[in-house]
Amino acid sequence: MSLELVKESVKINNLVGEDTAQTIVEHDIIVPDTNPDAARILLIDGEIYEKSSEVLQDKVAVNGAIRYKILYISEDESNKVRSINTSNEFSYSVDVLNARYGLKSNVKCEIEHLDYEILYGRKIKVKAILKFNVKVCEEVEQNFVNNIDGLEDIEVLKDNIDVNSTLGENNAYCIVNESIEIPAGKPTIKEILRSDVKVVGKDYKVADNKIIAKGDLNVLTLYIADDEENSIQFIEHELPFTQFIEIQGVNEACDCEVDYKVINYSFRAAEDNDGELRILSSEVELMLKAQAYERREIDVLADAYSLSRKLNIEQKSFNTKKIVGKEKNQIIVKDTVNIDGDSPEIAQVFNVLSKPSMLECNIGEGTVTLEGAVNNSILYLANNSELPISCYDCEVPFKQNIEVNEINPKMNCEVELEVEHCNYSMISASEVEIRVIINVCIKVIDSVQLPLITKVTENPLEDKKTESPSIVIYFSQPDDDLWKIAKKYHTTVDNIKKTNNLSEEDNIVPGQQVMIPRKSKISQ
Repeated sequence: MSLELVKESVKINNLVGEDTAQTIVEHDIIVPDTNPDAARILLIDGEIYEKSSEVLQDKVAVNGAIRYKILYISEDESNKVRSINTSNEFSYSVDVLNARYGLKSNVKCEIEHLDYEILYGRKIKVKAILKFNVKVCEEVEQNFVNNIDGLEDIEVLKDNIDVNSTLGENNAYCIVNESIEIPAGKPTIKEILRSDVKVVGKDYKVADNKIIAKGDLNVLTLYIADDEENSIQFIEHELPFTQFIEIQGVNEACDCEVDYKVINYSFRAAEDNDGELRILSSEVELMLKAQAYERREIDVLADAYSLSRKLNIEQKSFNTKKIVGKEKNQIIVKDTVNIDGDSPEIAQVFNVLSKPSMLECNIGEGTVTLEGAVNNSILYLANNSELPISCYDCEVPFKQNIEVNEINPKMNCEVELEVEHCNYSMISASEVEIRVIINVCIKVIDSVQLPLITKVTENPLEDKKTESPSIVIYFSQPDDDLWKIAKKYHTTVDNIKKTNNLSEEDNIVPGQQVMIPRKSKISQ
């Protein structure tokens, strides 16, 4: 009877390669025909989003867009604040060694810096420094040998390993439509200048074959009022949403990751029952990307031998990344910011855009130390007729030790920082107190490397192996264990224990005398 390997198959998502890259993207922004010429830029920022990515040979092609939001002072006699909200596309290829057609990619991109120049009244040149982090993964069916059939006298040694088995992934698109009434104390809308949207209160639950994701859209809208002064006003509101993401086989015992992306939004003023523009008609499009996996314990055949035959074992190296655990925490960063003399005095703060960045991550025994900074853009209405809106940029450093179970310096971790909330209060015309709550998600990753048995063949034992004394006296060597000794002399661990009166807990030490029982002839 030929030998047959008993196998267990597990779907695994292997990391093929990853890399980071920077590039400079330039766009010419044309002032819309309905707007007057631009004389001075008050504020310019952008939001980046990936539209598609394709894995090619040794690279990943990324297509995306930057949504520019510009506030400027017009060149006409009114010197009014006007806005430009436009989207410009970009394409870039990130080199990733070993990438190839058909594999999956995970792309994260961000704007590191924006610079601009007014070429003339109707054209603004913008330069954006973009940063990309790209991972390429391959989903494979990995076979693990856990036993051998075909011989009755086979002894096997097994290891127990934990692997992350991929269940699947899926994307879901969610469109949130809402009509918001302007609060009674606010004047009617004349023109919407800009809107900022972010997802807060993220949460999800796992049910059979689906993930239920929910959250709130925090929306802040800046507008010109339809009053005598054409005053600049702002309102803030939240839009709740819930979205089902279907993944076959997922259940409450699984581990999941859900990524929320705002990919498009629009806001327009609409009439209420009295015919006044006191309704903000909102439409926000989200993409939710979910991945699900389960932790499985696999019995893996580490070694084997026969009492009567010679086994030839072939192995190959198995390398993968195992998610050891996740830790969620928060960092609170607060500071009092002094507006310098070159900036106009503050009349009212209407928003603070905060973006955390990590500069250093150090892993210790059971701890992760994060060092970084929060870059804040304080948007405010100014006590200055020439600069009615201004922006002040500041950076607040932070350092935080976070306890993370099971982590050690030999492991790696992936850290995601995201602003959950930013509180601010105006202390004086030149001072603003800010308090930023940063959500920290740490994923602990361990590299798993072990030999896997792939093939076993048998041959007769050599004559000198089949004839031996009835008992052998052996003195153990360093690194010996009962399995190695039993395999060497084609006996069993139980026989050695019984002959030497060893219990289950007893271990041998170097130089220890071990009596090994042998038959005078092993039948073949």
